[in-house]
Amino acid sequence: MKIAMIYPRLSSEKGICAYSHHLIRSLKKQNVDIKPEQFTARHPFSLIKKLRNLLKYDIIHLQHEYNLLGYCGIPYFFILFFFRLFKKKSLIVTLHTIISQSEKFNESSIKTFLRKSLYFFQNRMINHSSALIIVHAEFYKDILSKEYSIPEEKIVVIPHGIIEDIEITNTEEAKKELKLSGPVYLIIGTFVFDHGADIILKQADKIGKTILVVSNVDNKSESRIQRFAKLNKKIVKENNFEEYVRFDFKEIPYDLWWKYFCAADLVLLPYRGGIGSGIFADAMAVKKPVIVSNIKYFREIAEKYDCIKIAENDTDFPKVIKEAMKPKNYKKMCEECQRYFTENDLSSIGKMHKDAYQLFRI
Repeated sequence: MKIAMIYPRLSSEKGICAYSHHLIRSLKKQNVDIKPEQFTARHPFSLIKKLRNLLKYDIIHLQHEYNLLGYCGIPYFFILFFFRLFKKKSLIVTLHTIISQSEKFNESSIKTFLRKSLYFFQNRMINHSSALIIVHAEFYKDILSKEYSIPEEKIVVIPHGIIEDIEITNTEEAKKELKLSGPVYLIIGTFVFDHGADIILKQADKIGKTILVVSNVDNKSESRIQRFAKLNKKIVKENNFEEYVRFDFKEIPYDLWWKYFCAADLVLLPYRGGIGSGIFADAMAVKKPVIVSNIKYFREIAEKYDCIKIAENDTDFPKVIKEAMKPKNYKKMCEECQRYFTENDLSSIGKMHKDAYQLFRI
């Protein structure tokens, strides 16, 4: 049984690419015949030209994210229709994010309507073209079932796997290498409105230093990223919060990415809306406690694990951060990070994927 996993190249996208790469490694260790088929993010033709080659596989596993192909995600309609035509090939789709139709966007009513329409028709097309859909949380399954009329038996919940072989640097040593001292509160990843960095930076004086903001932001970034970066820098400057906040906006190589996590005392995820988080998984890989916003994805995790603490409202972050940093509480959170890692490492998650593939044994 030959399997192809489709995901973007590292040069064009880092999160899903790194996750897919490590997942394939785990599956190969379990004797699964799986090969990568990569494309360039936001360049749909780089995937379209591979379609004919994909027909040699028995199972095609597509790692999906809205707008990963650019052009508002429209190219996916053509690609999913192609797979629909060749039903003898089993298509499995991992949906890393599912947007509810009740989601509120910081956009005009026309843009919101068009965006939700694209999500609706794209998810329905995924239903008609795929044999199985993998999601990372139960509430995602509920959204697909209740809002997009996808049969529950077609949806499998597999948690986001945790990378196992990260070279972990001692926290104080990592701080020294990055020229940091004292408590470090890390905000890292794609710098967009939904990830909520502004929520933290507006309260920087109540949180204290150092709030370390890390992202691949430069003059080649998307306009929405550049606008959000300027907004956050403006917040810091106008409030004279420079003593509390450090921006590291630059190209972040793989080793440096993990160095930032190692240097952090807490990872902050003040996310807005119904989104998931690969950053949370990376924090667990380095066993770093996380302070999060009050959204469904994090509430579901908090029901089982104490590695995260939830700020019920935006203004609660300073209080929750201070509580988490108390030695007794911090020690408990670190122990829970280890438990989460043990129960959700990629060896375990790889086994769950292997079982899913076995459903289509040829």
